[in-house]
Amino acid sequence: MNDTELENFLTSLAPARPCALLTQRVDRELEQDLRWALRSQRRRPSWLSPMLWTSLGAAAAVVLMSLASNDDVSGSGDRVVARVSTPSAPSVLPVSTIREVVQAQDEGIRYNSSSRLPEQHMKIVSLERRAWIDPRDGAHITIEVPREDSVVMPVSFQ
Repeated sequence: MNDTELENFLTSLAPARPCALLTQRVDRELEQDLRWALRSQRRRPSWLSPMLWTSLGAAAAVVLMSLASNDDVSGSGDRVVARVSTPSAPSVLPVSTIREVVQAQDEGIRYNSSSRLPEQHMKIVSLERRAWIDPRDGAHITIEVPREDSVVMPVSFQ
């Protein structure tokens, strides 16, 4: 066979018709898909409830952060902090405060210019997690606060 005869033979081939059993199975699958699509649209998606709770937590974090930023800007921070930290009837109870050190960078030993004593300088990057719980409904509130501290420690060469 040469190339043209092979091409003619291949173009003359037609796919076989599907068997009746395959056609019935495909029809049944399509009906099931159609039933799923026509189901009542009133049912809430499964992701909606967790999304609502997450947005509630985010809103609480925004409120707490705005109160904290108002303390720095307005200058009347003592009054606001007193209201937040000592309410007449506590609405949330503190659960835990955890500080996790993310990075500690050694900046070397330097001599103090006034006392001429050696000091170890370090930069510590950490993440502080504070958690509260609302006893009325069991809601958990967690806030993460990043911190960067410069630490100076006295050095003794003994």
